[in-house]
Amino acid sequence: MLIEISEKEFHHRFNSDPHPFLSAQFIELNKEKADKIVRLVEDKKKPSIGMIAGIKDGILKSPFSAPFGGFHCRNDSIYVNEIEQFLENLLLYTKQQKIDQITLTLPPSIYQQSVNAKIANTLIRLGFEMALPDITNLIELKYFNGTFSHGNSRNYYRQAVKNQLIFKLLTDDEERITAFDIIRENRSRLGRPLFMTYDDIKQTAKLWPVDIFCVKDTDGEMLASGVFYQFPNQISYTVFLGDSEKGRPLRAMDFLIYNILVYYKSAGFEYIDMGISTESGMPNEGLIRFKETHEAVSSLRFSFTWKA
Repeated sequence: MLIEISEKEFHHRFNSDPHPFLSAQFIELNKEKADKIVRLVEDKKKPSIGMIAGIKDGILKSPFSAPFGGFHCRNDSIYVNEIEQFLENLLLYTKQQKIDQITLTLPPSIYQQSVNAKIANTLIRLGFEMALPDITNLIELKYFNGTFSHGNSRNYYRQAVKNQLIFKLLTDDEERITAFDIIRENRSRLGRPLFMTYDDIKQTAKLWPVDIFCVKDTDGEMLASGVFYQFPNQISYTVFLGDSEKGRPLRAMDFLIYNILVYYKSAGFEYIDMGISTESGMPNEGLIRFKETHEAVSSLRFSFTWKA
């Protein structure tokens, strides 16, 4: 059976997190977005798997306020039968607690590849319904040799250089707000949702480094910007990217991406997680094309639902 334990005990049993969205600090920052936070483990001396989730409106959610959630595992070589036993006990727990539904989104494979495969297989076998998978994109920086591999992207970058664009890492709060406004306006123009405010970004920056970059023209006007989280294990997570209508024909976004790749590779990062290119599983063709022609590869991010 599963039992609820304290935050302190949970992180004593699992002293590392598969990704920062499951860290104690991030959960604490967002705890008000759930009716209750539960930390579940098997009732035995050395549990091999655990789960942090939020309960909201009768639904057990992982994540409850993040792009993805998942499980804490003792190690990547956890046995499938241990996962199966935990998930069977999770279904029993939801019945006992009168929980109507479970929603779960696993992290992309760069965070937990072996475990993901075993968990996804087990979820399907136990009757969880798999949603249409999201297409997610990542850049493995060891393959970036200082030039774009796609011809059009190389040409667009050369155009940006001729336009004398300027790349900058922003530290001034006023400039960072301006950069966020470009992203907000870009999302509004394209009809895409924006689930965070600049204040949310500032609060998250208390947990881990948040980089905000921009591209300007020679007059100092900001044309494009990007917000990135610095995660452990040499992963940079893309929160937002956006350009202005003026910046698009000047190739500001191509210039931004190129310099971000140079920046993170020089800083010793291994990956840039570019995030999903789908909405409710439906592909955004233009976004996928843009990422893939700027060194990203596509893979799948899986979500599951169980209903009583």
